[in-house]
Amino acid sequence: MPNDISPRDPGRFGLESFAQVLPERDPITGEDPGSFDGFHEGMMRSLAPLTPYECVIAENLVAIEWELLQHRRMRDACLRQTIRGAIRDAVVAQRKAAHEDALDVAWDRFIEDGGDEDDWEEPVTFDGEAAERAGDDLATRAISHDRDVQATAYAEIAELGQDPVEVMSAAYRDFPSPAKRHDAQILDLERRRRDVKRDYDALQAARPLDGAVIEG
Repeated sequence: MPNDISPRDPGRFGLESFAQVLPERDPITGEDPGSFDGFHEGMMRSLAPLTPYECVIAENLVAIEWELLQHRRMRDACLRQTIRGAIRDAVVAQRKAAHEDALDVAWDRFIEDGGDEDDWEEPVTFDGEAAERAGDDLATRAISHDRDVQATAYAEIAELGQDPVEVMSAAYRDFPSPAKRHDAQILDLERRRRDVKRDYDALQAARPLDGAVIEG
């Protein structure tokens, strides 16, 4: 006979809802507001626990899946920060080089006009803060959800003498320590997910059979 997969009544276990078997989860700063609730609801519908204990194990699975997502988000944030720094440095270097070239031209003109070295003053100073802001702006546009904006940013990065793919490759190669820790956590969580899912599947497979008792 097939296993009985009809929903259990929480009232049979002295509960108004199976959600009462676990404490309410508080949000964590950095999560998308309200995102966990929708994620939790969808996962629990998919796992379909029918008893309080199944609910506990299902909650463990949901927690692991959610933590996996958050570690991937944090790892990706580390990568984006590394890439942002590389793009900003490239913009600053380009603008500084352009500034130096302009100074060379101004110096040559100054000397040609009979100027004395002791009287030389730089006509303009390099604005490093403005260059950094421009670099941050380019890095922000490079991850825009607007494809046209992103494509334009990629073209500007190429004009800096950098291939966007190579910039990303360098970020992975020089993986910052926090990102490596997230990667290690992801591997551990994936192992835990397999173990808990195996236990959950076994628990569901052991549900009582739906059938009449045969008296001997």
